[in-house]
Amino acid sequence: MRALRALSFLGKLLKAFRRLLGAVFTSAAEDPSPASGMDQFDPSKPSVPVSFPIKDLRSLASRSYFASFHYPFNRASVRLPAGAGAGLPPRRRLLVCHDMAGGYQDDRWVQGGANPDAYAIWHWHLMDVFVYFAHDLVTLPPPCWTNAAHSHGVRVLGTFITEWDKGKDICKTLLASNEFARLYAERLAELAAALGFDGWLRSIDVELYLQINIENQLDMNQIPILKEFLSHLTRTMHASVPGSLVIWYDSVTVHGQLYWQNLLNKDNKPFFDLCDGIFINYSWKEPFPKYSAAVAGDRKFDVYMGIDVFGRKTYGGGQWNTNVALELLKKDDVSAAVFAPGWVYENKQPPDFQTAQNRWWGLVEKSWGIFQNYPKALPFYSNFDQVNSLNNSSICNEFMSEHIMTCLNFESHARLFPFPSFSVSSNFHAEKFRSLEEEI
Repeated sequence: MRALRALSFLGKLLKAFRRLLGAVFTSAAEDPSPASGMDQFDPSKPSVPVSFPIKDLRSLASRSYFASFHYPFNRASVRLPAGAGAGLPPRRRLLVCHDMAGGYQDDRWVQGGANPDAYAIWHWHLMDVFVYFAHDLVTLPPPCWTNAAHSHGVRVLGTFITEWDKGKDICKTLLASNEFARLYAERLAELAAALGFDGWLRSIDVELYLQINIENQLDMNQIPILKEFLSHLTRTMHASVPGSLVIWYDSVTVHGQLYWQNLLNKDNKPFFDLCDGIFINYSWKEPFPKYSAAVAGDRKFDVYMGIDVFGRKTYGGGQWNTNVALELLKKDDVSAAVFAPGWVYENKQPPDFQTAQNRWWGLVEKSWGIFQNYPKALPFYSNFDQVNSLNNSSICNEFMSEHIMTCLNFESHARLFPFPSFSVSSNFHAEKFRSLEEEI
């Protein structure tokens, strides 16, 4: 009884703390954000903790992020389960690339926001890898995503991207020499290790694309240095974070041209050979998954065929027909990369987000199948609070192995305990849970 009285006192204290923070965050939500006001945002000054990207190579090289006021708040607190360092399973996998409204929306508020209708994902049991994507040079996943994904055994990647004319200028510095390339690779690995996420999507959309994503054209003399950058990043990540991933985006070719191949072939395979996988652009045709699998050989599961949920030149048309592409990829036994599932939220699919989200992911589940099941250990106890926002959140009482663990979770959309695919066993002592909760 003494322990219960102590918990009761702690509960009242935390509720008061919530009310105080509610007032702070309601006003904070009206302040300029990193996403909308980077010119006014000074990360060195104390403020409501936020997540934000790194915009330029100088900031990356100088390690200025670690001197920011916000850095300690952005470190993920949940690690992948034991054994995750062994690597991804040898089967087809589902990668989900976030790309929601430019990134850093309600999720930028590290300690929770005031929007109970913030975008969220709670179908973690269907995916293997989650990529946080935005059109910034270095996109760092907000910790709420990493914590939620890790709780379900899902790896989280940040994005490194160079695009168009600005990307060409960045690549002149990035790829000026092997020494520069290795320096920037080591800075990226350091960030992932320090913040607790699991690797990078590398996209270079210049004529050259590194998640990693380089979407701008390159000079031929930059290609060997680009290969050194990719190889060094992969080696350094593996040494720093066991089980980590570096995935290349299909954009720039070994000839330096920005020319999306939409399959794995001789023009992009040299990059694939230097990292953990390739995210194939989403304009592929029906035979391309089989062709790609043949080129990849025993690494066919490391080929992630892109599907744009918005439907831009994507096989099957995306949107409510995303399952058409998934069914073909399942038949051809290669992996899938679902890009921008936030389409459901951004386009306000009827009748409401919760219903539409469950319906859309239900189609994914029916087409792709389930490879992860929860809970991993029994007995399992939870109040199944989805923790939508600060003002809606509650003290979540998680009862594990007959121990009581009380946690206050303010993450705006990290739904940690929704397990839609399992039935509760007889070890779930519901009456005991309710009686303890009432006493507290």
